[in-house]
Amino acid sequence: MTGPSAGATDRLRATLDRFAASGRTAALWWRDDDLERPTPELAALLAELGGFGIVPGLAAVAGRLVPEAVDAAGDGRLLVHGWHHQNHSESGTKKSEYGPEREPEVRLREIAGAWRRLRALAGERALPCFVPPWNRIGDDLPGRLGETGIRVLSGFASRRRRPVPAAVPRLDTHVDLIDWRGGRGPLPAAAVAAALDACLRAVETPDGRESPVDGPIGILSHHRVTDAAGWTGWRPLLATLAGHPAVRWLDPAAAMAAAGAAPGAGDETRRTG
Repeated sequence: MTGPSAGATDRLRATLDRFAASGRTAALWWRDDDLERPTPELAALLAELGGFGIVPGLAAVAGRLVPEAVDAAGDGRLLVHGWHHQNHSESGTKKSEYGPEREPEVRLREIAGAWRRLRALAGERALPCFVPPWNRIGDDLPGRLGETGIRVLSGFASRRRRPVPAAVPRLDTHVDLIDWRGGRGPLPAAAVAAALDACLRAVETPDGRESPVDGPIGILSHHRVTDAAGWTGWRPLLATLAGHPAVRWLDPAAAMAAAGAAPGAGDETRRTG
């Protein structure tokens, strides 16, 4: 490998080498959003990740999920990605399905219903992890998510926006593989390697500023906007991660446990509203 991608990957590998030399491990997990139905893009995602032994958490839009998608998900575990992935925000504001525009009891009942439907379709393969569409949730909900049967909240963490305190643990993602502002296509491997390296360095050498990384480092993909060229570009980076002794890939259930979720939690739903 040559060029900018090689340089970014080399820097990432050097950081991982330091982790290994000091006996540290980088715990990673994978989340893919917007599962609704079987598609060739979903099959490509599962084939690529399966080749590296990575079991993804598939954030499923509960109200739109067709039963065939559960079978097509392979070894992936299903997470709750809202009800209809429907924007309720006012015109001109950022999209959100669970922002403050609706009463909290209405939103909580909807989340509880989404979890019930996902569990009915997927059984034990469904996990009580709530992934708010567009990674946005009103500040009035995280403190009450436990009422819905949800036991983990998963969004996207960045230095620009710290999450509000939640009654359930957070299991966030930190590296987004899609360039949403630059064409909505797959990011080059160099950019992905640099972003992951920055997360690892934040954990390795804290400089007094609050780190966006708290728990396993999450990789975020969107199979519906990922083409074959994207996977071709990312494949060498995934091979580097899969082959490094300092990297430990967690399946979604293990990642939830690492974030502090109790084993077997999520079976009960308390009354909301």
